[in-house]
Amino acid sequence: MKTATIFGTLFLLIAFSTMQAHARAVRVLDIKTLMKDSQLVFVGEVKSVKPSGITTELTYPTWEDVVFEWLRVEVEVIEPVKGTKKGELVSTLMLSTRGPGPMFNPPGMVEPKVGQYHLLCLLPANVTGVHAAMTAPFDDNQAIFLLDRKHWTDGAHYYKEGKEVAFHEQSEKNGALWDLVTAKGEINRDGAEYLRKKYAAEIAIPPAKDAVIHLKWKKRTSAGGWQSNVPDDGSVVDGKKKGKAPDGPVTKP
Repeated sequence: MKTATIFGTLFLLIAFSTMQAHARAVRVLDIKTLMKDSQLVFVGEVKSVKPSGITTELTYPTWEDVVFEWLRVEVEVIEPVKGTKKGELVSTLMLSTRGPGPMFNPPGMVEPKVGQYHLLCLLPANVTGVHAAMTAPFDDNQAIFLLDRKHWTDGAHYYKEGKEVAFHEQSEKNGALWDLVTAKGEINRDGAEYLRKKYAAEIAIPPAKDAVIHLKWKKRTSAGGWQSNVPDDGSVVDGKKKGKAPDGPVTKP
């Protein structure tokens, strides 16, 4: 049984192993922020999924021995919202794993399949011609949302202010997602039009010029033994980041 609860913009996912417990903060954005800070926003259909060959290290105590690989996903724009045109193909990188698994508190991955519909909120990757979720690589599924009412409701419980509510009543974002797809799994064009009109002011704002998604990461250990993730592509110089690379989880093994 799934339980979903939102506490502001960050919440903790807690998993217990036989040895110790680890909690990981998840980057959860409201819909206005998603519309404003993305370069591309659109409802898309997955046309193909294949390995990109790009792998990276992501450091977290429960992710040892896991190889992270970006999938190259071709997505056709069905309903443009920001920065795209209908019928355009957008090459999108989505994180996946190779390794023994399972992981406790894994990164929020999308697991795309051909034919699925998603709402995608993307930024350019630091590789020409491809994009990734604006919350990548740690929380892809907080900026790429599978549009499937059954996926949201089967065995799931949602809460707001301590009371159980329907999925679409929990937040403004959930309500917008609900309206993008029908109970039959068809895209609701009225829902897409609502997004374009309701968030026109946010959609009109371009993302920061230095907002990119870094694909290669490495572990950094502080003098005190704390471990964190930093981009492994020359964007960190003398311990300082260039641009707006997201902060990954900070832990002590």
